Amino acid sequence: MDEPTSAILRAVRLIRAHSRVVTLEDNLATDLSIVVHIDAGLNNRWRAVGASPNGVRAIEPVTFRFSRHYPADMPDVALRADFDRSHPHLVPGPLTEPPRPCYIDGSPLDLIRLRGPQGLVTQLADWLEKAAATELINPTQGWEPVRRDRFDDFVEADAQALRELIDADGGGAFFFAPFTVISDRELRCYCCHLIERIPLRPDIAPTLSDRYGQIGIGVAVWPRRNFIADRYQPETVTNVSELFERAKTLGLFDSLRTNLGLLQRRLQAAPVKTPVVISVVLLVRRPLDLIGQTSPIEILPYVIEIHGADELSPSSLHPVRLAAHRDTLSPKLLSKISGAAMEDIARWTLLGAGSVGSKLALHLAREGKAPSAIVDNGFLSPHNFARHGLLPRSRFETLNDAKAHALRDAIALMGQTTTSYFTDMLWLGAAADEDQRNKVWPRGTRFLVDATGSPAVTDVLCLPEVIKTRPRAVETSLFGKGRVAYLAVEGDMANPNLQDLAAEAYRLFSGTKALEQTVFPSDGDLISIGQGCSTLTARMSDATLSAPVCAMAMKLSYLLREESCNAYGEIVIGEIAEDLLGQAWQHHKVDPLVILAGENNATPFVRMSRRVVQIIDQTISSYQDVETGGVLVGRFNETTNSFQVVDVIPAPPDSQFKVDLFLLGIKGLTDVLQGYIARSHGTLYPVGTWHNHLADSAASRTDLATGVQLAFGQTFPAVLIIRTPDRFHGLVTEAIGDEAETAKVTVSTISERAG
Repeated sequence: MDEPTSAILRAVRLIRAHSRVVTLEDNLATDLSIVVHIDAGLNNRWRAVGASPNGVRAIEPVTFRFSRHYPADMPDVALRADFDRSHPHLVPGPLTEPPRPCYIDGSPLDLIRLRGPQGLVTQLADWLEKAAATELINPTQGWEPVRRDRFDDFVEADAQALRELIDADGGGAFFFAPFTVISDRELRCYCCHLIERIPLRPDIAPTLSDRYGQIGIGVAVWPRRNFIADRYQPETVTNVSELFERAKTLGLFDSLRTNLGLLQRRLQAAPVKTPVVISVVLLVRRPLDLIGQTSPIEILPYVIEIHGADELSPSSLHPVRLAAHRDTLSPKLLSKISGAAMEDIARWTLLGAGSVGSKLALHLAREGKAPSAIVDNGFLSPHNFARHGLLPRSRFETLNDAKAHALRDAIALMGQTTTSYFTDMLWLGAAADEDQRNKVWPRGTRFLVDATGSPAVTDVLCLPEVIKTRPRAVETSLFGKGRVAYLAVEGDMANPNLQDLAAEAYRLFSGTKALEQTVFPSDGDLISIGQGCSTLTARMSDATLSAPVCAMAMKLSYLLREESCNAYGEIVIGEIAEDLLGQAWQHHKVDPLVILAGENNATPFVRMSRRVVQIIDQTISSYQDVETGGVLVGRFNETTNSFQVVDVIPAPPDSQFKVDLFLLGIKGLTDVLQGYIARSHGTLYPVGTWHNHLADSAASRTDLATGVQLAFGQTFPAVLIIRTPDRFHGLVTEAIGDEAETAKVTVSTISERAG
């Protein structure tokens, strides 16, 4: 026999000293237990008769049984064996053991850590006082579900769908409910799945028997609207007759008799040797919402394994098995558990089912927001599983496991439907027709999420014919071995678009030394995988990749949850600590751009950020009554035939500023430009110049000559922007031909347009 430790003896002294403890019986030498007689706090009238009307005594004996591991192990607390088990907040347990109070919402071990043995007695005294006053069910918390001291089986059903069945008249519904069985010599457990509502036709029994080799039927019944079961009762049902008696107290007797009676008649035709399992679900209306739920409808499931239809009659003593309700895996359940609203989840399409794309899709699927479509033309290879969101399956089963299809199948297991397309995204953007693209992002799709990390995909998504038909796009990517995360959200009507945002991001990256060194590393971060296929992948761990992807998934979740989108674009940049123990995120608002276009699409578009416009206007205001100007910095994209202008370099000090003329100087300019190109690692470079006119005038001969000079100075078109008091306009020039003597220059006028 264990001897009481000093910690146990100290606890007993503290318990004995509590103000609500009347006496204490010491049985430590026998079984390390004590019996604590606690004042239950009855009012004077009840105290005079020795007990409350519901049987709580004025002085209640409570047994504390310690273990030799105390205080690391919580003492067992039990009430007297004949304590009324109809009280709520009793811990489920067999009738052969004394009832145990559920006296704390949380861990009893944490209670004794924080408040010690006396805090434990205080909590028990409060429980007894509330039990006597029938106040254990707190209206502010909700109705406590029926306590069941045992469970035999499970009934899996969509709780919300069951509750939506309830109407004012009361009634019932039948379900196809196939079942599985786990059994050994001592245990048999059914799991019944209420899959879909069915009419109970006369041939239902032989039909199910022939098709599935079993007969599994569910029946749910509900009361009339005006019946509220407001009396708490623990579970006592053991047979069919008692099930009907319980139904009577819950206002469900007539509904249960009607529906089980019809089921009896249908089962008369059941093949003799076919297993028949009936799931019965009582939908009970309570006066309060259930604890932790948003509905007053309590779901009480039972399972009846029958061998003859007569075993369902109201007088039958055939055994009834108690079942636990288990909700179906569904978007509604996942959304609820994730704490996200389920209403009107927006449709979205995922481009790229690789490491980043798969994790984004699965994070959102676990919120009930899986992509409605997935596009990828890659296959899962062994090296993918170093970071992919999916786990490998048997290679014999998945030798040609397409990423899009594998991700679709995983999402389907979470009760959500996704269409997968084994399609080349470059072909989809550059060569597919409108009908083919509309299959991937059908009408009503709110976002297109590009997780490919491919600039080529970004480019084709920004083709004019694609932008006209696709929804708003979001781009996600990782740089610098996962140390920098990038998420860009287009503005309304793709202004700014993904290309604009990428160019702006390069400016932001090059403007900070830490970002520049991380995003544009000097050492290579690619390794070769396999032989002969030239497959490259970035070198980073799954944890490194996953850390920022979680945050990006949360941002996407918010975007899908919002009723309306902002008109402006957004760039979100995350800097991830090397040990992943810190993240710093920046949010940059990108207003709609000023767009200059020619008379036809052959002329390059000039897409100029509002920041550049602001710098130009501020520069002009500082040079009153003379023209001024500077150098435009950005990118030229061949695919979309467009300039992205994101920055301005001021005019050198030797520039000429006159009323009718601005000449760009050269002093120190080359070093400044080369320094800028070096900082951005060639992602940004000079694309042309700007200057202003004091009046709203067209390009001058000098402007034309400057444009020609710019065209000969670079291998891509050059842009010359003119700012007048009323508008932006200018020229785009390009040298055509290889030889300087024979080369020609094309000149196109451009002007500001809306949108």
